[in-house]
Amino acid sequence: MVYKIFFLLLIFLATLEAKKDFYYSFINEDLTQISQDQKEKIIGASNKLKTIRRYVKEGQLDLALKTIDIFINTNKIKMLNSTAILLKSEILYKLNTKVRSEEANKLLEESINNSIINQDDLLEAYRLLVLIKLRVNKIQEAQYYAKAIEYSFDDPLSKVYGKVAYAQIYMKERNYRKAIKVLRQELVNTTSLEVATIIADQLYDAYILNKQRDKAYILVKKVLNKNIDYYANDSYKALKKVDKLVKADMSEFAIDILKKLLKNANQMDNIDSFKFKLANTYMQEAGFKKEYLLKAKEIYEELIQIKDNNPYFKRSKMYLDEIIMREGKFEPAMMAAKYSAFESMQYKAMMQELLNAIEDEKYEQIIRMRKIYSGIYPSIVKRFGYESIEQIYNIVNSKMIQFYLKTKQCEQLSSVIKDVTDDVLLLLIKDKKNIDSLFECMLDMPDKRAYRIAKNAYSKTQNSDIYFYLEQIAIKLNKFKDAEKFSQKLDMFSDSKLLSDEFLYRFLINTHKNNPLSMQNFFAYARANQEFIINNEENPLIIDFYYEYYLYLLKEKEEEEAIEILKKLYKTQNKMNARIHSPFVEIELAKYAKLDDDYDKALKYLKYALNVKRKKDGKSIDRKISEDDLAHIYYDMAKIYEFQKKKNRYKATIKKCKKLENTQSFYKKMCDKL
Repeated sequence: MVYKIFFLLLIFLATLEAKKDFYYSFINEDLTQISQDQKEKIIGASNKLKTIRRYVKEGQLDLALKTIDIFINTNKIKMLNSTAILLKSEILYKLNTKVRSEEANKLLEESINNSIINQDDLLEAYRLLVLIKLRVNKIQEAQYYAKAIEYSFDDPLSKVYGKVAYAQIYMKERNYRKAIKVLRQELVNTTSLEVATIIADQLYDAYILNKQRDKAYILVKKVLNKNIDYYANDSYKALKKVDKLVKADMSEFAIDILKKLLKNANQMDNIDSFKFKLANTYMQEAGFKKEYLLKAKEIYEELIQIKDNNPYFKRSKMYLDEIIMREGKFEPAMMAAKYSAFESMQYKAMMQELLNAIEDEKYEQIIRMRKIYSGIYPSIVKRFGYESIEQIYNIVNSKMIQFYLKTKQCEQLSSVIKDVTDDVLLLLIKDKKNIDSLFECMLDMPDKRAYRIAKNAYSKTQNSDIYFYLEQIAIKLNKFKDAEKFSQKLDMFSDSKLLSDEFLYRFLINTHKNNPLSMQNFFAYARANQEFIINNEENPLIIDFYYEYYLYLLKEKEEEEAIEILKKLYKTQNKMNARIHSPFVEIELAKYAKLDDDYDKALKYLKYALNVKRKKDGKSIDRKISEDDLAHIYYDMAKIYEFQKKKNRYKATIKKCKKLENTQSFYKKMCDKL
């Protein structure tokens, strides 16, 4: 209620205080001409205020505050009090400290209430007071002054400023969408370039706060193309904008403003400070645009040459050393030693060390030091042209993958693949130059994630070789349903060479299904494609195929063909030193030898069946044979010895059979009866 009354009084007092421009026309209130002496005093005082305002524009705020305080304390010209108070309030606000902001709030609000602020200055005072109130977190009071702007003045420009004030309040309240809506509407409606620039400046802030960087980028690009002088003619505004642009990773626009600012500057001290700022901003972009490194180098070298009271010498020299290091002319270790007291320089040296290691393919060092390198400040990583340390490690991983693929180090490759992102792995999988080497390594060291990404990436490919790779990897990962789908896709290509290579993998798929009908269909497929069997005789998988195929042929009463397959199984097992299906194979062959009355051959098979070897720790050792199989072998051998009338051998063999304790098989029982 108090502020409503205050608001009405504010408007009333503002109307009473209308003192117009006659002061500045050198006419007294009684309409008489002001004396020449008085005129000169007014002109002199006005010039002092202009000088102070120039200090503000140049960013010399401490000097401006000191000078305005002297002016206010010594000023005898009443008509300039309003301008002086408003200027001091602006300086206090721009100093951007809590104490100064509180001081500005008190000074300006009391001056308005005490009618010190002229009508002509009132709009500017209200606009500034809104900002000050927001700075000191008095949002409700800021709202009252925003209303004062909107309702105290009739001209269209004041209405626009009122809307801008509301938008500033919305931003303080984090209602960015509402602020954007208001500002965009005013931007569309205004016809003044200067006003449009003011609105756009606020809209940029709202976009950034609302995480709409793309829109902010487009907006600032348009503003600078049309009215860069809005910033370039006021170094305070320019440098504030530069800081915002650099923070938002839009340093290219900050560079444009600084270059224009330098072009417009006429004070030597300011020129040097602008140059230093420009060089630093070049360094922000130098990682992305190498030519900026040289531009920054030129400026730092120039700043170092300043003789007297050079505030930029040490920093320029330090940044110049950074550039020389990045050019490869200064070792990172030497850099770190030279600037041991500067943490940021330590991290820059570390960053360059990492980049050098990548260049030199020192991948083991990079992986070993990952935890240390991950501590590099994000701002320094960006300074060198990378979005994050993770991006660098993605690049490292990509290079390591290329290296391991080239040198066929699949185990090392598998370790690296675990650390790369899905996106990086996808790019690698889709790279046609690496496809065969990569899939060969995936076969050697199957990885579920890599398989999943590859499967999705090539779900609709017309490359039959890729389907075959994926089928094999799926089998190794026990994804037999996937493998069957890939196998079915291969049928569409009618490539006999590929189907021949895939033959035994199709066998594995059907075996895993444990479905008699599926196996019957597969063996029918095998009999129709006998050349596939012949072509795969050197593949270790043929051993299991021969075994299952033999049993199938027996079931189909194809005994003659079955015996041939059994002989191939026996021969292949021995050749590959992989007697997986022994002693079954030897027992079966002995049976057929006996049917042919070739008892010596039968004995040879049975004796060989007792000597099954297996690999352990690189050595060949006897494989334990089940007592069921031993009983079968001993019984068959005993019967042959009996037929050959070799009584001693017969008795010794029966004795061995009877000693077996862990079997109740048919053959053990038969031995026990003998």
